[in-house]
Amino acid sequence: MNSFYISPASITPTRVAKCVAIGFVFWIGFLILSPFPHYLPPDFEYGFLSNKADYFYRSGYFIGFYLHIAGAPIGLFVGGLQMSRTVRERYPWVHRFAGTVYVTAVLVAAAPGGFIMSMKAFGGWSTTLCFGLLAVATWWSTLIGWRAGRRFDFLRHRNWMLRSYVLLLSAVVLRLGHFALRTLQLTPELTYQIAAWVSWVIPLIALELALGIYGQPTLRRGDRGV
Repeated sequence: MNSFYISPASITPTRVAKCVAIGFVFWIGFLILSPFPHYLPPDFEYGFLSNKADYFYRSGYFIGFYLHIAGAPIGLFVGGLQMSRTVRERYPWVHRFAGTVYVTAVLVAAAPGGFIMSMKAFGGWSTTLCFGLLAVATWWSTLIGWRAGRRFDFLRHRNWMLRSYVLLLSAVVLRLGHFALRTLQLTPELTYQIAAWVSWVIPLIALELALGIYGQPTLRRGDRGV
């Protein structure tokens, strides 16, 4: 029972803010999942799939689509669990198991699926380039982070897995950014192009600045990451 006890002194503003942020991400994640009944079987008159009937099967787009919608939500929710210091320190086996699930979901499904989908992205070459780079960056950062963890290089593991998760969170930021940018009354194509680039470039820059400002503490071999 004591392992589940959280002392009042441990409830810091930073911890509360992190819990609120993760809770918000999960809420948006559930909203992202809400259209799934329209995806199985595909409803080409609804939302994201509208106007995709002509090439959905013929171009192989459906492979990337179903890979992505299977892997990305798993990565989103499991990655949020990995942000918990309590889980990492008290239940390292949970952290390792969840990490295996996260890495598999991203490397095998979410990132490859996103890359395939980028070839037919709305907005032309700009969003194709944007989502293609995003998929490659997400796959690569996840691979580097996983390999660093396997070598017990926990500082490198932490930093690269943070990058991986921030890139995966672009799905959340994209929807929020697209909603906000629509108030500017730009063309639908330009609005989506801007939202697409902003969804991962700005958060990634913010993360790199945070890592630089708050320093790179030395983690000894065998220590747990953040």
